[in-house]
Amino acid sequence: MSKKIISAVLTAVICLASFTACGAQVDEFVTVDNVNQSSVNVAEGFFQAIFTYDLDLLTACYPDSFKNFENEDGETVDMEEVLFEYYTYMDPSYTYAGASLSGYNDYNEDYGYTDFPTLAEDIAALHHTTPDMINQAQIVKLRLNFDVDDGSRVTTDVYILVYKMDSAWYVFELQNSDAEFAA
Repeated sequence: MSKKIISAVLTAVICLASFTACGAQVDEFVTVDNVNQSSVNVAEGFFQAIFTYDLDLLTACYPDSFKNFENEDGETVDMEEVLFEYYTYMDPSYTYAGASLSGYNDYNEDYGYTDFPTLAEDIAALHHTTPDMINQAQIVKLRLNFDVDDGSRVTTDVYILVYKMDSAWYVFELQNSDAEFAA
């Protein structure tokens, strides 16, 4: 996914946080130790890492095959640079308060997604693995909560596509907020 698209989506997350959410319930923060245990944990961990500037947590959201792949120049992805790029788009008057699960859809025919093999090929190509290693994918809908300097709390909904490889869950890409979703 292009850096411009990711930047625009993350900026929109903050700028479009227009729903007041006094006392909104949030899940416990995830840790590096449990981020890959479920689709929800890796989705929440991804946003938590960005908004709290947690390099170890962001790094855990991606498989080694992605992080260790060397391009034609022999360079690997600089996860610190990636995190910094995300973080520079954040509004400092917002403090991340956590996320809560709104729902998720398995990426399969039951939810109208008939192209799982194509998705598995896309993931494999971009995360440098093989399609047969991708066991499952889900679109996770989260409500992100932010405390504002004026004492209020705002929320926004985000969608993120995650996938399971072996027994661990990883982030693939952000989804448009107007994506069809049955929660």
